[in-house]
Amino acid sequence: MSLNPLEIKGLVDSTPDKSLLINLAGFYAKRQLPEKGVDSEVVYDCPRSQVMIRTAVKGTQIGAHFHTVSDEAVIIVGGRGELFINGEWQPVKQGDVHVCPRGIIHDTRALMENLQYLSIFTPHLPPGTDINWVK
Repeated sequence: MSLNPLEIKGLVDSTPDKSLLINLAGFYAKRQLPEKGVDSEVVYDCPRSQVMIRTAVKGTQIGAHFHTVSDEAVIIVGGRGELFINGEWQPVKQGDVHVCPRGIIHDTRALMENLQYLSIFTPHLPPGTDINWVK
């Protein structure tokens, strides 16, 4: 059963108008990773939120930063790494979830193996970037 989103009373925004199902193992199996850095693809994009499937390649540290507009939820789906949370490096592995409100400094590093994760931003990242680097 499906309803037309435009017919639902009180629904302000009906973009996108379809649900999404992704098999992460299949998604990751098809990716060609860079030698270093972060591979990232936006898989869901709407005015209210944005979802990215990402891999921090072994040997990568993103760099300390914060977001001014968006909160970020990070869900670790494979590998191991470390997240800089509340001023400390914390080990992370599959099944861990980090919720980082805007304005909070955080970082990601994958020193020993690739780290696979989802980043969910809400509200949607603004045009350009919402990364504010901390030195």
